[in-house]
Amino acid sequence: MGASIEAKHDYGLKNVGVMDEKSLRAFPLKSVNESNEKVDIAKPRFDLSTYSGRLSHFYSTTSPLTLFYSTTSLQEAQKHVKEVEANFSHDKQKSFLVTRKEAERYWKSKQLVESSVHPDTGEVIPLPFRMSAFVPTNLLVVGGMLSPSNGLPATIFWQWVNQSLNVAVNYSNANKSVPMDMKEVGTAYAGATGAAVALAVGLTRIVTPGTLLARLVPFASVASAGCVNVSLMRWKEIRDGVTVFRTNEETGEKIKVGDSPAAGRRAVAMTAASRVMTNIPTMIFPPLAIAYLQRKRVLPKAGPLTRLADLTLIGTSLFLCLPPAIAYFPQTSSIDASKLEPQFHQIKDEQGKHVQQLQFNKGL
Repeated sequence: MGASIEAKHDYGLKNVGVMDEKSLRAFPLKSVNESNEKVDIAKPRFDLSTYSGRLSHFYSTTSPLTLFYSTTSLQEAQKHVKEVEANFSHDKQKSFLVTRKEAERYWKSKQLVESSVHPDTGEVIPLPFRMSAFVPTNLLVVGGMLSPSNGLPATIFWQWVNQSLNVAVNYSNANKSVPMDMKEVGTAYAGATGAAVALAVGLTRIVTPGTLLARLVPFASVASAGCVNVSLMRWKEIRDGVTVFRTNEETGEKIKVGDSPAAGRRAVAMTAASRVMTNIPTMIFPPLAIAYLQRKRVLPKAGPLTRLADLTLIGTSLFLCLPPAIAYFPQTSSIDASKLEPQFHQIKDEQGKHVQQLQFNKGL
């Protein structure tokens, strides 16, 4: 086990003062012990090497509750995280121990930063384009797209709205080490929205209106256009590559070894796959469930009650199924060096051994 570093500061947490004898007797002994418990915050709160750990992490960072914090509060949380992490050892194997109360405050600040602040620029992401805003913004869009009374003009409109939102989210959360100018963003936007509208119109004309299959047209068009959207918004990563790094086994330090187009292609493919997985529960399960309930005469064919049930199912699916989809692939993914370009085949570590595994940031 690595050496430990114990925190010497309270990071803004005030002492509770001296209790009188009566108050001390009334104060539970368990709470006193818990308050003195030391927690290592140098290690991630959740084990991101496991699916369950990544799932817990993304349920935390995509929580819509983080949207209620002001920009000032987010900046204060960012400052707090920086102050605490400035005391961490460069040796990633060493611990940093604080009290449970201090750990809870740090984790809360970390949650706000990871949900609302771009990791590359350190700037607050516009509220509608944060992953934590995915549920409320997409509830409106998907609700409109799944409306059974939609005609062709409405289908075109909602596909345009959806892809406009996707472009904004992709741009706001993109890896800023691979910047895109506004012309490139405009090209990606035109391509994504054009593909979505073309697919939606084509499928709408092919499928018989009013059938169950017609209710699945939005999924097919959105899933296909989403893949096009991600590919166009991140085409530079496909062409020029993403940063690939190795990990120092002794210190845990990440060391950049170059940019790999092969890793870039894999990163974009995994992101596109996770987007499709996000669409499956939100755009397939609700319409199928509504159709089943209507056949059983639990719900009427149309009306406010049916609309409310539809939106409730959509909202529940959005909230429950976003984290499982984006947690399927690790944020920091590993790849065999032999599957990358030749310049990565002969990389050696500090002991002179060939590095077999390299890592890259998949993106969201």
